[in-house]
Amino acid sequence: MTPGRNCVVVGCGRSGTSLAAGLLAQAGYNVGDRLLEPDAGSPRGHFEDGEVNRLNEELLAPYAERAPRAGYSRPLRDGERWLAAFPLDVAVESRPELTKAMAAVVPASPFCLKDPRFCHTLAAWRGLLGDPLFVCVFRHPLATARSIARDVRYGDLAVDLDAALAVWASAYARVLARHARDGDWLFVHYEQLLDGIGVRRLGERLGAALDSAFAQRSLSRASADGAVPDALAAMYQELCATAA
Repeated sequence: MTPGRNCVVVGCGRSGTSLAAGLLAQAGYNVGDRLLEPDAGSPRGHFEDGEVNRLNEELLAPYAERAPRAGYSRPLRDGERWLAAFPLDVAVESRPELTKAMAAVVPASPFCLKDPRFCHTLAAWRGLLGDPLFVCVFRHPLATARSIARDVRYGDLAVDLDAALAVWASAYARVLARHARDGDWLFVHYEQLLDGIGVRRLGERLGAALDSAFAQRSLSRASADGAVPDALAAMYQELCATAA
């Protein structure tokens, strides 16, 4: 495998971002030194640096009260804010001490940074990243929401389906309305990673040799059957059109 251009993977949790980052890690990308351990939801790993996650949590903490609480069994705690559905008018800003720490955790090139919280915090990181390819990975909102509602547990925390759909909508509304206006972006559907088309497109844009065999359909367990609210359906269609 041959690594190429730096990359930042963006997308709602449980949408295929770990698969994309895993493809790049296998190809020799630097994904960080303090990786989260695999778990039942991501048995081959999350490919996220725990210190990047911690800093993103600190960036989001001042805005925690802006996120809706309906549909959660209890308030979100530190480490859980990737499950928050922040309103689009929340503009996450850094502080000098945080920016210094953020700069220190950007890996050596070629790097791949991945954290679902980037959907909300990316603007605060922009000046530290150079000119990477931003890769937005998505899947049908019901598939993502069902995976969140079924698999995501932090002790006594449970998230119902409606709240999980709101998490999906919050993440991609910000990507489409704010982040994707600046920089070089590639949108990839989870299914495109599984069928190889997305792996080829990703490799071409990065100038990297990627092994499509890493993508295993057997790990996809959530169904996309059913209807979603019109606003989510329209957003999903916009994402699909961008990935065509």
